Amino acid sequence: MTSSIRPLAFAGALLLLLPTAAAAQSSDREAVDQVMQAFMRAYRSADNTLAKQVFRSDGVMIGYSEARGPALASRTGEQFAEGFDGKPAANEAQRKRSYQIVDVAQNLAAVRVNLDYPGWDGVDYVVLLKTDGQWKIMSKSWTGVPK
Repeated sequence: MTSSIRPLAFAGALLLLLPTAAAAQSSDREAVDQVMQAFMRAYRSADNTLAKQVFRSDGVMIGYSEARGPALASRTGEQFAEGFDGKPAANEAQRKRSYQIVDVAQNLAAVRVNLDYPGWDGVDYVVLLKTDGQWKIMSKSWTGVPK
């Protein structure tokens, strides 16, 4: 009799944990979404302070566009954020950005960002890391082509 109760008790305990795990993933996804919304606002406003809040200073940005030459463009997170000078691009009103959270796994998240700018189409892959309970961008890789 006791041997048939143990599997039932174990199954019941697992069922109790499932909502907790799902809620944690859901709240992490929401937190990642909040960071990405702030990142999109930083682009629109060229807000250096906002960019620094969402991008780790020791993070990296690396990208490639044939139009910019054969070398990879590379910056630290701090250098990248410093490029936000408070003056939005002259054609900011015509720039379109959208993102999709691709995956959230434990303390890591991956996001695809589609960029539709006048004269340029690009894709960013942004990776966020959760440390000390806070999500921040640790890397941004990009590519793009002239239209």
